[in-house]
Amino acid sequence: MTTDSEDPKNALDKMKKEMAKKKAKLTVPADFLDNAKSYDDKLTLVKILSEKEKQRVVLLFKKMIQSGIEEENKKKGLK
Repeated sequence: MTTDSEDPKNALDKMKKEMAKKKAKLTVPADFLDNAKSYDDKLTLVKILSEKEKQRVVLLFKKMIQSGIEEENKKKGLK
C-alpha cells in the first residue's frame, strides 16, 4: 500500500495546490488605489506591489527604459 507522499500523482497534485496558493493574486483594496493621494499612501502602495509582483515591476521598468531610449533615438534621428 502506498501513502500520499509515495504516490507521484498525489505528490504532484499537492505541489500544484501549494504553488497555486503562493501565486494567489495580490489583493489591494480598490479604495486604496483610488484614494492614494498622500505621498505615504503612494509609497506604501508601491512597496506592496513591488514585494508581491517583482517580475511585473521589472518588466515595467524595462519597458520604461526602452521607451526612453527609443524617444531619445527619435530626437537624434536614429532608428
